[in-house]
Amino acid sequence: MTRPARKNLVEYLVAATAFFVSICTLGVYLYQSRLMTQQQHVSVWPYVEWYFGNLTDYHLAAQNKGVGPAIIRKVDMRLDGKPVADMSALLVAVLGDQPGFVLETSTLLGRVLAPREEVMAFAIHDPKNKARFEEQFERHQFTMQVTYCSIYGDCWISEGMAVRRTDNADLGLD
Repeated sequence: MTRPARKNLVEYLVAATAFFVSICTLGVYLYQSRLMTQQQHVSVWPYVEWYFGNLTDYHLAAQNKGVGPAIIRKVDMRLDGKPVADMSALLVAVLGDQPGFVLETSTLLGRVLAPREEVMAFAIHDPKNKARFEEQFERHQFTMQVTYCSIYGDCWISEGMAVRRTDNADLGLD
């Protein structure tokens, strides 16, 4: 083998090695980028649960137990399978029209819950009204789905203490 041919072979081997190392480096950078993206999403993961409480009053509360803000995108309440528009409509559906009945309400829809923030969706403070509502309410089947998203658009549906991930396409959201 002549010197120029040997020199060309060495140059090709050096070039092929450099190309191989470059491809491996690109793969490592792509993998690292993917890991960093996943880490960013997890660092702002919201986790919303809702529950009833009846110790001193009767209330429905939602709490973000996650580490990032929860953007409430949809709230679907049903009583005996029929849609309920809001907490006041829930009261009417359970007890009928009750003039003078004091029900403290707050909306969940459209709210941004900070980490560890809790919101009372409704509360009945009067012991007599609390007992009457609770007794009637237990005769019905109540379901509620709270759909919420992270700041990155990852979305979940809370059905009380059970939370499942969902896709934006499933929600009709952009």
